[in-house]
Amino acid sequence: MPAVIDPPENILHKWNYKARKSGGEMSRGVLEALTHADAVRELRRQGLAILEVQLGDAGASVGETISIKSRKNRLENAFRKDDTVSFCAQIAVMLRTGVTLKESLDTFAEQASRPIVGDLARAIRDDVCEGEDFSAALAKWPKIFPSLMISLVRAAEASGMLDEMMARVAKDLAKQRKTSRQVKGAMAYPAIMLIVAVLAVTIILTTVMPRFAPLFAMQGDKLPLPTKMLLALSDFIRFDWMYWLPGFAVLGFGIWYWMKSAMGRQAIDKAKLTFPVIGPMFRHLYVSRFTSTMATLLSAGVPLLDVVRILKDVTNNLCYNAMWKLVEERVSHGGELAPTFREFKFVPRNVAAIIAAGEKSGRLPEVLESAAQVAEEDLDVSLKSATSMVEPILIVVMGAVVGGIASAMLMPIFNMSNMIRPH
Repeated sequence: MPAVIDPPENILHKWNYKARKSGGEMSRGVLEALTHADAVRELRRQGLAILEVQLGDAGASVGETISIKSRKNRLENAFRKDDTVSFCAQIAVMLRTGVTLKESLDTFAEQASRPIVGDLARAIRDDVCEGEDFSAALAKWPKIFPSLMISLVRAAEASGMLDEMMARVAKDLAKQRKTSRQVKGAMAYPAIMLIVAVLAVTIILTTVMPRFAPLFAMQGDKLPLPTKMLLALSDFIRFDWMYWLPGFAVLGFGIWYWMKSAMGRQAIDKAKLTFPVIGPMFRHLYVSRFTSTMATLLSAGVPLLDVVRILKDVTNNLCYNAMWKLVEERVSHGGELAPTFREFKFVPRNVAAIIAAGEKSGRLPEVLESAAQVAEEDLDVSLKSATSMVEPILIVVMGAVVGGIASAMLMPIFNMSNMIRPH
């Protein structure tokens, strides 16, 4: 146990402790003692195996070992999405083979790929051993386990199908992870091309152009206008950095601040759905996510109103949030889903028609699963189409920029050759 600096003496302090009884059960509580050593001594006298003792009153900031909040932040920041998928998949396999939940968590903690992953599994195991529901223990880590997963686990605990539900959660999370990677991969290519273009132009203007400056100076006012503009831009980048560097910093901060504002988020989220090339890609992405999630939650028996509230986190778009708010209001008054979906252009008409058919037939989860498969196929097509369209556009733009710079540099040379050519 790490050393602890005791608070002022001669004052009783409350110590939060976590220990294990002789039978293996977890025990948590609060103990009054003068010092940390006195608290440990009293717990050992009671026959408890001490796991943690922390100062719990107003003086907790004096000599506290590791604060619960900082430990939680450390775990949440270090836990990856792939770790969440692995956690769900391995727990599902062990539960399916008859291993108890406590033993499954212990085994996962021992075999974890990284110590931080094992620490989280042990924390969940401790909560479960103290009598908390598995869903409640997971809900303490909202940055790691999404609300979708918590709702599914809670429904599975009521139905006794935790192993099947954990397997389904792992499958859905892996599918979402794959889709996100595909979208990020499609967006990464143009970003890399843009960075390369900016670097190429910068190198030309700061290293190549100055070598030609003495040659161009010989022509004086006879220089072509494009060449004059290029020389002025080169000098501005090289010698006036004290002006443009702070300007770019202010501009970058302004853009960042605008993106974080409600107006900026609204504009960006709307652009994702309406902008050429990327618009269809994001529309199919959101439709795939919410139809698949709705199908999973409704199949698990989660109430429709709870499903709608969860979908706000799944789509994570302000335009969709407005739609879910309207859906929630109408469903709470006994309305249907399909009429509301038809009012929003970013929901395909065929999806709204499929949902309407599912509501009338009473087979909404099955119908939504089919709609999700169609949306995933459309997403694959949109990703390939976006990639194939962006590539030639970027090549043309880069060629025009670099070609324009090269032309501006060569025009004075051609003029000089014409001047010295014998008549």
